[in-house]
Amino acid sequence: MSKNIQLVGKAAVTNPSGAGNTGRVADVTAFGNYAYLTAFREPTCERTGVHVMDLTNPAKPFEVTSAFIPTSDGSYAGEGIQVEHIENAYFHGDLLAHQNETCPGATPPAPNVGGISLWDVSDPRHPKPVSLHTGDFTAPDGSAEASPNQTHSMRMWTNNFDKKTYVALIDDEELTDVDIMDITDPYHPVMVNDELDLVALFGVDQATPTNLTSIFSHDMMITKIGQRYVMNVNYWDGGYVLLDVTDPRPGKVSLIAESDYAALDEERLARGQQISPEGNAHQSELSPNRKFMLGTDEDFNPYRVTAKIDSGPYAGTEYVATQADSVTQIDENTTISGPVIPVGDACDPATIPAGTGTALVERGTCAFQVKLDNIVAKGYTAGIVFQNVRADCLDQVTMLATGTIPFVFVNRVTGLKLLGVPGVTDADACTMATPAAVSPASTTIKAVFDGWGYVRLFRTSIPNQLGKTGSITQVDTYSIPEAQDPAYARGFGDLSVHEVAMDPDNNNIAYISYYAGGFRVVDYGTDGIHEVGAFIDQGGNNFWGVEVWRDRRNHKYVLASDRDFGLYVFRYNG
Repeated sequence: MSKNIQLVGKAAVTNPSGAGNTGRVADVTAFGNYAYLTAFREPTCERTGVHVMDLTNPAKPFEVTSAFIPTSDGSYAGEGIQVEHIENAYFHGDLLAHQNETCPGATPPAPNVGGISLWDVSDPRHPKPVSLHTGDFTAPDGSAEASPNQTHSMRMWTNNFDKKTYVALIDDEELTDVDIMDITDPYHPVMVNDELDLVALFGVDQATPTNLTSIFSHDMMITKIGQRYVMNVNYWDGGYVLLDVTDPRPGKVSLIAESDYAALDEERLARGQQISPEGNAHQSELSPNRKFMLGTDEDFNPYRVTAKIDSGPYAGTEYVATQADSVTQIDENTTISGPVIPVGDACDPATIPAGTGTALVERGTCAFQVKLDNIVAKGYTAGIVFQNVRADCLDQVTMLATGTIPFVFVNRVTGLKLLGVPGVTDADACTMATPAAVSPASTTIKAVFDGWGYVRLFRTSIPNQLGKTGSITQVDTYSIPEAQDPAYARGFGDLSVHEVAMDPDNNNIAYISYYAGGFRVVDYGTDGIHEVGAFIDQGGNNFWGVEVWRDRRNHKYVLASDRDFGLYVFRYNG
């Protein structure tokens, strides 16, 4: 399928593991005559790093295999890669940054874990390491670590006012943080701000809809606007955020504006379904005139898990249930239904009554995997784990557990309500002991179709002056039709949006990577978002990254990274 799109060229990457390219490629960036594609953890998490692609002839790009930039063993590169030209007393040339996360099941030795790695790519065919695995060496509890925290994404910028170069990091282990480092001397990076917690500092969250509980930083970009540097942070269920980072030191960063999700999902409401939005503010970019912003809500699951208490004093109460990572998933074919059976903490098999149906388990004493294994051995066909007495008892947890039955997590208020404890509230649940005498309720946890992730268009007001606040106002949403059709929920690949890149010369055109939905071009403005271009190659695509690039003759192209292939080079002809 092709509409107003010219496929200029494409090139596959090599996979040193020899396992094929399925899932091999992640993000893309370009600088000069070279593109850089991160090598992801799939399919085997072997020899991950960065593929270097020669773009001298955009019609015939190719990989410079000898220039492959490796991560340390047991690490991989994924979201976010960038090259910044730096000229100062410490460094003269082109600096590449990529993030580091740890391969599943791997335990690489310190200090070769996490953080970001900086490489000199002034000669792209001969990259040289500058600083490897630098980042936040402070654990969530405040203690010092031998290795930096894993980093999901990063973004560099040079501040014209103080003449320093900075990099912002998305911390995998302190989820609500954005870390900022001074890399003016990239051989000796210095942490400037590891206290930028948007929830604690600016209250970036929202109480309703109640399913919006996953608040964390995911991605960001930095733009000079007048007298200030503005960071647009994508804060998952916290929405889209604009910060003034002109002075990135603690106490100096200020909130310009933030978005909130509506009570009802706009794309589903347009199709007659009333359901809360998924959230998942993933990535965004400002328009060249800074008057608009496009944001992408990534959602890999077209089904939403909904949960409700069916009997007892809390009948009709809806709640949030978070599925464990590697268990039988609740989907259109799998439901939890019926009375819950309290089994304590499920750590000692001798204390667990044999049964069928759904075991209600209290957190604590032993690992989630032990609890799951024990209730399965006793005959239960589903499990619900609720928070124990602790200060953060209202939080959700994604349990690391593997099994063959549905296994979900709920907060302590929900757990006590499922036990039929009278009068329980958010205010007292975290200190209320679990009573011995209970009247367990029945519950239903099921999946309903709510579509794949899609795009949001915002009108932005960003004053040029320091200290001035602004606004983010939603204008429209855009989804490919198949992503909102249950007929395409299974068997057609991931139909979620992933990233957006604004055309730097046109305040109304943007380019979108839509995974199996292909490469899309949209026109945007005060009248909304309208698709004006599309491309899906014969045999399909799986696009992750998208970036606008100019060659040495100033000809404009759009690059896209296909997870299962490599690099695509496009030109929009609309």
